Amino acid sequence: MVDAPNKRRRGRPKTFERPKVVSVAMQSYWQDGVDGVSLNEVCRLAGVSKPGVYREFGGEDGLKAAAFKHYAEVVSGSMLSEVVGAQPFAQGLTALIQAVTTPAEARPLGCLLAKTRWSSARLGPETRAQVDAAVETVHEAFMAWVLQAKTRGEIPADIAVDVAAAFLITQFNTILMQMAAEEDPTFIRAQARLAFAGLLGSSLSLEETV
Repeated sequence: MVDAPNKRRRGRPKTFERPKVVSVAMQSYWQDGVDGVSLNEVCRLAGVSKPGVYREFGGEDGLKAAAFKHYAEVVSGSMLSEVVGAQPFAQGLTALIQAVTTPAEARPLGCLLAKTRWSSARLGPETRAQVDAAVETVHEAFMAWVLQAKTRGEIPADIAVDVAAAFLITQFNTILMQMAAEEDPTFIRAQARLAFAGLLGSSLSLEETV
């Protein structure tokens, strides 16, 4: 007896690996800047075709937006929660400075968000919206961190939460840009100790490991 043919035919296996393409794009934009990497180069590095990118993301703007979203979730969005945690403010600040000034083989130097905001990068509407959302998420995280520190009495009472959060963000953006310029991490940490001294108050100080 002959078996009946399968009624359902399997379609062509999907060879477009979206997570891989997004990761490659993120690393490329982080390393060389959004305007420094062409869509053709991203396709070559990821091993995919340009029509495939258009089918999956709707175009280069959609790919860039996905890359920035991935960066916000994997890198900047998790940095404060993973590094700072619930430890005292001075210790958390020490840990965060150490983290952002320690080169890692798996990631480029500096910050993708800072590089993009401080450059003349031409961004499409989807990418611009994603960058703005990522920046706002970082701002909210710093605001929550500062508020927690003020509640504990770890930051002088006369310093406004929004001012302290903006100051922290500005300083860390500067640190990250210095790292991207390949300045000496030890020298950067020494500057950080000086920059953050006023925020910590006379009773607190950064650990010398910074």
